[in-house]
Amino acid sequence: MLSYALVDAFTHVAPEEAVVRLGRAIARVEGVIVDFAFFSDRAIRITVEMASGAIPRLREALEAGDVHLFDRCADSLERSAARPSSTKPVLAMLHVAFSDDEPLSFAG
Repeated sequence: MLSYALVDAFTHVAPEEAVVRLGRAIARVEGVIVDFAFFSDRAIRITVEMASGAIPRLREALEAGDVHLFDRCADSLERSAARPSSTKPVLAMLHVAFSDDEPLSFAG
């Protein structure tokens, strides 16, 4: 049975470079991209299948690539990381906004 992890984030890195960094982060956790969509030059949505035990490493890999998780999302992933690791598959739905220099906030 698949479960889901929602990963809402932003980056100030140029979109082309951000996509490269996202790919590296996904490869680092041995994830498989099962779907993606660009939203103009403002955001990307990527659905990644991976072992649920890889979620903490995904967060680390994203942050190493200058992809910053919104606080609410980071807290949620931290709680899931506290649970025992599992090899069961999980779909991580990454929503990454490409931001200029203006700060972003998540109202949801």
